Amino acid sequence: MYAITRLKAARNAWYWAVHFRRRGRIHYKRFYDLKHGGEKKALAVAVAWRDRQLAQTKILTYREFHAQRRSNNTSGVAGVHFVKSAAQPNGAWQAKIKLPDGRKITKSFAVLKFGRRQAFEHAVAARLSMLALIDDRPYLYHATARKFAAKKNSLLRSYRQTWRLKPCASVHDLRKSA
Repeated sequence: MYAITRLKAARNAWYWAVHFRRRGRIHYKRFYDLKHGGEKKALAVAVAWRDRQLAQTKILTYREFHAQRRSNNTSGVAGVHFVKSAAQPNGAWQAKIKLPDGRKITKSFAVLKFGRRQAFEHAVAARLSMLALIDDRPYLYHATARKFAAKKNSLLRSYRQTWRLKPCASVHDLRKSA
């Protein structure tokens, strides 16, 4: 059962625990058998609470996942980093992305050819074009979680079509979120 487990708190105290994570926030709550009048009633309350929480929380999309800046990022832009090699002693700025089908795309811009600042800007622009290749669909695997995402995703698509919004961020948006 998605995000629900059965645990023992004490000798005769059992409970259902709901535990899932959305956008870095942990959603967790316990539902004790004694408090809710039995195992089946506690499970029903736990499932109802989980479904309410899943319906309310915002879902991360593949594109948003790929645009997240990691804690070890030093460039300030997700997927852009500086590399030095024997072939490029002055180094190069590199844009990378891994597509959902497993393919990896890499594009490098040499500091010797473009200069440090220009190479970085080219790498950021390349990364933005790579992000456009990623589908803007929910980043979920479990069927129960997808059920709630399907409703929200259809609303998001209709909103974008109504206002003719572009699904990809700009360079300035990436730097602001960094």
